[in-house]
Amino acid sequence: MDFWDFSAPFYDLAMKANGSGYGDMLGLVNEIVPEGATVLEAAAGTGSISLAVAEKAGSILCTDISEKMLNVARRKAKKHGIKNIEIANRSIYDLGEPDSSFDIVIAGHILHLIDEPERAAAEIRRIARSMVLLPMSFAKDLGGMARFSMSFYRLFGFAPRMNLRGS
Repeated sequence: MDFWDFSAPFYDLAMKANGSGYGDMLGLVNEIVPEGATVLEAAAGTGSISLAVAEKAGSILCTDISEKMLNVARRKAKKHGIKNIEIANRSIYDLGEPDSSFDIVIAGHILHLIDEPERAAAEIRRIARSMVLLPMSFAKDLGGMARFSMSFYRLFGFAPRMNLRGS
């Protein structure tokens, strides 16, 4: 079991540890997505961004490499009665879609965490017809639950490529 499969049951809690920043980010992405757009979310985790835009989007393809993360996304989509979403196991490096096949491609909270961000960015841009969104939620001076979450993640094998101390 890899880190992402292991963390699937706790992932949404870790994102919410960012306080209002995460909710604000979801709201902003929802505002930006045009009514009826075709959307692909790459490295979607538990699908929170996909679900946030589902009401406005015409269709959504929600992708991730972790089947356990995708299972959480499936449960959430079913719970909320979302029908315009397809959830599929795909790598951000090879999304398996034709050039310019989605109005919008979203990849949130990921490029700073992977080994080949340029390669992933090229793949995202390749399949985007008109817009690429790389949303992030930020918290100044991570503390409390957010700092605990990062320590917990490191304990179980994840070493993010960022300095939590800001120096």
